[in-house]
Amino acid sequence: MKLRFSVMALIFGLSVRNAQAETTALWLFDEQEGLYPSCGLSEATSSELHLALGRGGKLVPGRFGRALRASEPEPLSPIARGTSEEGRIRFGLDAPPVKPGRTVEPLTWANNRFAALFTSGDGHLRRRPFTNATDSPVNLGASDWTVEFWFKPDSDARGQGVVFEVGSGPRGENDRVTRLSFVADDNAFLLENEPSKSSVALSVGKRKLREKWTHCAFVYSGAEERLTLFVDGHASDSGKLSMIALPRGEEAYFSVARDGVWERPLSGAIDELRFSDTNVYRKSFDPPESFSSFYAKGRKVPGLKAGLPLLFSEGKSKSEIIELGSRRHLFLDGALIERKTNLSLVSHPARMEEIVLDHGIGWATVVEDEEGLIRIYGEGSEGVAVWTSRDGIYFEAPDLGRGKGNEVIPGPARRGSVFIDPNGPAEERWKALIGLHERGGWYLYTSPDGWNFKREETAALPFWPGSASTIFYDDQRQVYVGHHRSDYGITPAGNTERFFVRTEMKDLHGSWPYEPMTREKSLAMMDHHPVQVNKLDPWWLDNGPLAPPGFGIEFPIAMGADPEFDPLATDLYNTRAIKYPWADDAYVAFPLLFFHFHGDGPKARQTLFEERRGLGSGLVETQLAVSRDGLNWNRHPRPTYIPIGDHEGYPVRRPYIVYGMVRRGARIFQYSYTRSSYHDSWDKNARPAVVHRLTQRLDGFVSLQAPYTGGEFQSRLLRFDGDSLELNIDTGATGFAQVGIVDESGLSIPGYGIDECVYINTNAVDHVVEWLGSGTDVSSLAGRPVRLVVRMRGSDLYALQFKKI
Repeated sequence: MKLRFSVMALIFGLSVRNAQAETTALWLFDEQEGLYPSCGLSEATSSELHLALGRGGKLVPGRFGRALRASEPEPLSPIARGTSEEGRIRFGLDAPPVKPGRTVEPLTWANNRFAALFTSGDGHLRRRPFTNATDSPVNLGASDWTVEFWFKPDSDARGQGVVFEVGSGPRGENDRVTRLSFVADDNAFLLENEPSKSSVALSVGKRKLREKWTHCAFVYSGAEERLTLFVDGHASDSGKLSMIALPRGEEAYFSVARDGVWERPLSGAIDELRFSDTNVYRKSFDPPESFSSFYAKGRKVPGLKAGLPLLFSEGKSKSEIIELGSRRHLFLDGALIERKTNLSLVSHPARMEEIVLDHGIGWATVVEDEEGLIRIYGEGSEGVAVWTSRDGIYFEAPDLGRGKGNEVIPGPARRGSVFIDPNGPAEERWKALIGLHERGGWYLYTSPDGWNFKREETAALPFWPGSASTIFYDDQRQVYVGHHRSDYGITPAGNTERFFVRTEMKDLHGSWPYEPMTREKSLAMMDHHPVQVNKLDPWWLDNGPLAPPGFGIEFPIAMGADPEFDPLATDLYNTRAIKYPWADDAYVAFPLLFFHFHGDGPKARQTLFEERRGLGSGLVETQLAVSRDGLNWNRHPRPTYIPIGDHEGYPVRRPYIVYGMVRRGARIFQYSYTRSSYHDSWDKNARPAVVHRLTQRLDGFVSLQAPYTGGEFQSRLLRFDGDSLELNIDTGATGFAQVGIVDESGLSIPGYGIDECVYINTNAVDHVVEWLGSGTDVSSLAGRPVRLVVRMRGSDLYALQFKKI
C-alpha cells in the first residue's frame, strides 16, 4: 500500500517527504478499548504482521483513534476445569518444562507480561501462524528505512522504556536484538543494533516530551550510515550508526512497548507505528495526518436508506389500526389476524433439486448482481472464491485473470458472508464480513464490483472465526445486523453448547464496539442460559495467549437452542438469518441444528458415537425460523426445511444451507452445501461434498392453511393503499377461497361481500381478487379503516398485497 502525502505541502516547500515511500508495516492500534489479551492488533498493509495484545498492554485514547501503552497486568485467578494436561499446556494454563540449556520459562497466561507481540517461538501454544520477524520488514538493516510513530510520554516517565525490540530469539537467551528505546531521564531515544555492535543516542533537544502527543520519525541513510531523528517535523539530532540485519532465527520475535522478556515498559502511549523502506523525510515537514482511512479528514459517513417503519414491532398495541398501505404481507404468523376458525399456520420445506457443483464450497453466500448474474461466494482452496451462473443451475468458476483463478479475496480470509450494500458509495457497493482462518479477527472487505475486494485496515471484531458470521442491512430499522457464533454455552454434562449473538451497527467501518464480559455478567446469564463461567473464566483464556478467543456474551443473544423445546445437547451451528428481500416486515432464518451423539444423554444415545458403528458425532439439519422484526424469532423445527436422507442417490447427512436467496419468477432459489458424512465422521471414504440447488415458492415459507373441510379468519382493522388486492394462494383443484371487506363495525361493505367474491380456484403468486358487482377495483376503499374476511377450503394462503395499477 503506497501512502502519498500533501501535494500543496510539497509546492510550498514545507515538506520534502518521499511521496513514493512504500509502507512495509503499519500498526494503527485502533481496535476496541477493553480489547482482551490474546486478541489481534491489525497490521494495515499486506505484510500480515499482526500483533497479539498481551496482559502487559492495553489500548487507550490515541492521537487518532486509539493507542497502545504498556500497563501492569491485572491479577489473574483463572478457573479452568476439565482440561487435559496437554490442553492446559496448549492453551497456556500450564508451562511445559524449560528446555535444556535455556533459562526463560515458556509463555503462559501466568507469566504473560508482553504488551504487543508476534513470535515464531513458544510453539507449545495454540497460535496464529505469525510471520518470522527476521524475515520481515521490521528486521532493519543497512538499506534506507524510516520508522515513525506518535508518542505521548507520561509526566512521571523515568528510566529506559522500549518502543520496540526485534530479536532472532529465543527470547531472553541471547543479545541478538535491534531495539529502540526512550530514555526519559536523558530526554533521548536510543537505538541499539547487536549485529553491528553499535548504538546511537539521539536527543529530542530542548523540548521536554511530557504528556503531549509528539510525532517522532527515525530516518536511516544506508549510504551515509546516519540516523536522523525528526521531532514534530523538525530535525532534532543525528548520529553515525552502522546497521546490520539480524540473522534468521527459528524463534524470532517482535515486541512493542516492552522488551523480549517483557521488562522495560514504555512509559507512555504509542500510536500509528509505521515502517517504510526508504527515507520518507529529508528536511523539515508538517507532521502527517492519520494514516488510517477511518480517521482521515474528509471521510464521509454514508447516509442510511430508510424503509417503511415496522408494522408489528414488539410493544405495539393490537388495537391500533394497521397501516398496511401497499405492503406485501406474508402470513409468517398471526400478526394480521384478529380471529380465526379451523385454520393453522404451516411451514413448508424447500425442495432439493439437482447438484450444481460437484465439490464443496464451505460456508457460502449467494448473491444476484444488478445484471442478473447469480454468484456463489464460498471457501476456495486458499481464500474466498466465486462461482457464477445465469440460470442458477449451471455454474462455472470464472478466471479473474490474477493468477488465482476464481479467488476474489486471498487467504487467510476464508469464512463469512457477502452482500450488496444499498448505502455504500460506488467504490464500496459490495461488502464482505470475513474471518481470517487460523489468525483470528473478522474484517470488513469492500469492492466496487464484487470481483476486487479491499480489506479494511483494522478488524471489525477481534474474535476467533469458529463459524461463518452473517450480515445484512435492515432498512426498516436502519441498522446493519450481524449474527455470530458463540461457543460459551454449556450442556448439563459440561460440554460446549453453541448459540448466536447479534451485532447492530450504523457504520460498518472501523472497529465495532462491544461490552467486555465480566464474571458478574456471566453469572447473571446463568439464570436463563447456562454458560461456561464456572468451567473457564475469564473466557478470553480460551485458545491461549497467542490466539484470540471466540465470541462470548459481549453482545445480546440472537438465537439458541431452547432447553424446553429441543432435545438435550442440541445446539445451534448457524442461523443464516436474513431480511426477506421481497416484502416488508418479514425476516427468515435457517437455523442449523446439531444433535450431538456423545457427551450428554443416556448410554443408548452416546453409543452412536462409538467407532465400531462407523457414524460420527452427529447429524446436522436445516430448520426454519421467522420473525417480524429480526429480533424475536419463531422456529418451525418440523417439517425440516432441508431434510436428511437419500436424494437421488446422494446421502444427505449435513445440509448446510448457503446464506441468501435469489428469485427467478415465482420461485426462490436457495442452495445447500451438502455433506454425505456425519460430523466428525469415522468414515474416511465418504463421498465428497457437493452443492445442491433448492427451490421454494415465492413467499412460501409459511402459509395460513385451511383443511379440506374449510375455515375462515377476520383480519385486524387496517388501512390500505391500492387499486386491487392480490393473493399468493394455492387452492388445489378442489379447494377455493373467497374474500370480503367489512367496515369498522363488522358490516359488509356493499359490493365487497364475501359471498359476492368470485371463487378463487387457482395456484398463483399474484391472483387478483374479483367481486361480482365491483370487479377488481378497491380504490374507493383506500385509506378507510376496514377488515378483511377470508373463507378458505383446502387452501394455503401465503401472502396478500394491495397494489396500484
